[in-house]
Amino acid sequence: MSNIEQVVDGIRDIIDRNLVAKSNVISDVLTGDILINVENTFHFSPDQEIILIDYGYNVETSPHYHVFEYSKIKEVNNTHWMTLYQPVESNWLMSEQAFIQKTIGSIPLYSDRILYGDRDVISTEDMAVTVEPLSESSEWIYIHGGLSKEYRVSIMVYGKNIDTEEGIRVQNKYTNAIEELFNKNIHIDINNFSVPVLANVAANTSSIIIADTLENRQNFLLSSQTQYGDIYEIQDNMGIEIDLYITNVQYNTPIAGQMTITVNQNDPVLNGIQPLNRSYSLEEFPFFSAHGRYFYDSRIDNIEYGMVQKGSAYVRAARLNWFGKEVVEYKFPQRSYRIDQQAPHP
Repeated sequence: MSNIEQVVDGIRDIIDRNLVAKSNVISDVLTGDILINVENTFHFSPDQEIILIDYGYNVETSPHYHVFEYSKIKEVNNTHWMTLYQPVESNWLMSEQAFIQKTIGSIPLYSDRILYGDRDVISTEDMAVTVEPLSESSEWIYIHGGLSKEYRVSIMVYGKNIDTEEGIRVQNKYTNAIEELFNKNIHIDINNFSVPVLANVAANTSSIIIADTLENRQNFLLSSQTQYGDIYEIQDNMGIEIDLYITNVQYNTPIAGQMTITVNQNDPVLNGIQPLNRSYSLEEFPFFSAHGRYFYDSRIDNIEYGMVQKGSAYVRAARLNWFGKEVVEYKFPQRSYRIDQQAPHP
């Protein structure tokens, strides 16, 4: 995958995870309930709008055929519970695979409407977001081999019912939400590799257990085997510890099919052994990550509202212009292809 493809797909993934956030209900939500129990509240916040929806949405015989219920979050109590402002008006059952989904202006955005590249024709039946690569440029910022690369991407927001005032307002709200999302993630991480942690991790210990797979073996290496030593982190719904060193990896321990990874907060050669500062419970959905591409500067630096030309037609849309900068390191002296370059004898 090329550099710009990873950037565009990373931006689409961030929009999907944060603006199309979903969570299954894990106990039945009954008419009159104001406190609801869901799998994970991590991407939800107070005063956000949600819809309740279930499997019956596409089943003609279901009482919820083409029906979902709007609501608003008053409080996120913890990882599994949230309180709504108003009691729900219908039953939303686990047996019908009910879930909640974030929405803005009572108009949800769906994952399959976050598209790679702009389109000549965009349906106005649903909200849609397209992510279009624009340009790539670079400059040397230090010797040896520090090349700063800048990527520019256009994010287009197409609204539903854009011929009405309410439709325009909803489109503007989605546009502002995307701006806020990316400006709060100025040091955006692209292409991180993350896996679930399989066992509780106690504070002041150093062992993290994940699945033993070929892909995990390729991505979680001793820090001494990587170009940069501090490229791992552990996170759950309550907190994060970053810049971890992997000092040991054991396979098929403590049971077959699992890897035990030993981490350290500091370079163990220079700073000795320092275990993790806090505990990580499976109830809080911990995951372990190897960093992908790190952007040291990124933001939405321009927004255009109004009409956009699509071929010979004009449609109402908003365009957000995003840029991101990263450093790519090259080794010097550079070698010719397949020829080993050696220093001359003194």
